Amino acid sequence: MMTSILNNKIFYIINMLLTVMITILSYLNNSSFVMACSICLAVFLALQLKVKFIINEDEDIQKIQCRSIGFLLLIPPLSLVASGVLYFFDFLSMSSSKNYVIIAFSGILSALQLGQIFGGWKNKTVAGKFYKFAVAASLSVPMSIIVTTLLHNTSPEGNTLGMLSTVVFGALSILFSINIIMVSLCDYRSTKDSIKLVYLIIKDKKLAFTRVSILKDVFLVVGKMVLSIMSLSFFMFVNALYSAGMGIARYIAIKMHTQEKGKQILSYRIVGIIISAASICYVLYSTRLFFGGKSGVYNMNVALIIALYTFVEFGINIREALRVYKSKAVEAKALRAIGLSSTLLCFVLTQTAIMSFSSEGDNSFSNALAGVVFGGLAALVGLYLVVDSFKYEKVSICEE
Repeated sequence: MMTSILNNKIFYIINMLLTVMITILSYLNNSSFVMACSICLAVFLALQLKVKFIINEDEDIQKIQCRSIGFLLLIPPLSLVASGVLYFFDFLSMSSSKNYVIIAFSGILSALQLGQIFGGWKNKTVAGKFYKFAVAASLSVPMSIIVTTLLHNTSPEGNTLGMLSTVVFGALSILFSINIIMVSLCDYRSTKDSIKLVYLIIKDKKLAFTRVSILKDVFLVVGKMVLSIMSLSFFMFVNALYSAGMGIARYIAIKMHTQEKGKQILSYRIVGIIISAASICYVLYSTRLFFGGKSGVYNMNVALIIALYTFVEFGINIREALRVYKSKAVEAKALRAIGLSSTLLCFVLTQTAIMSFSSEGDNSFSNALAGVVFGGLAALVGLYLVVDSFKYEKVSICEE
């Protein structure tokens, strides 16, 4: 049944036509929220098609191809949550005409997606399981459209309730994506066994040295990318690139605990170089504000969302530092340095966001100064690792 559904072109054509119809109606109805949801839905359908092309392949090929699906699935639900928040703050408008037609199309789409899940319930292949999770995650979009549009038409508190329902649906969709990522990182064990494995890792205080910790950096980068789109801010995009650099550095640091001593020292040095290079680039970007560049200007609500996001990132960095603060291993020192560098840049982002609405006038100078100072401190942290790596190398040579 699963294979027949996947190979049925008419089935996918109907799904895509419904998505296109919802998009057109949202445009004609001036419903920017629904239009944003339909874009998220189109991404979900594209990912389902990605599974379609590998469903009949060998299991090894399925495992290789499916590994990226979970990470890609994070994009539409995060965008859905952002759309719900913006709808609450009246950034996205909706008018009442044609809404019930949109609800009807969304209901049909939901029924078709449920049919996909039940149709492939007994399929036990890797791609089959991932397909069901992908479809379940995509259900969040038409359900958000139905609930939010009905609330908009019937309730005086439609904005608040619509935002909450969209965020809840989006969060559930994110959980499905996290499940896919967790299963793929745990060598495609079952969800139950993967949770047990992660629990044992956390219990043994080895989380900082596992691939699971990379998920945090993926979330931070994707989150900042979404915020940069929401605020149309190149400054947020630069911060997302910095987080991506720290994610690469963290990946190198995590792999250090399985390497021999010589390679550990080299990896330790590379982490320092990445931190220094990324921080110096950040400093150079900030200096442009001294010469006529303008810092980002955000609406109060968007600025508060950015500030809240950076506080969450700050808390995550502090928690990770506490996990490894007693360890004297080079990989633990590298992880502490990465966390410290990321935290320093959090201060710049928070200051820029808050001052954009709380302080009148041009704040470019103060933002530039903060970027140069904190970016410079982060660069020094990376430089310390580079210098320290040479000391470790000398000690290693003497021991030999």
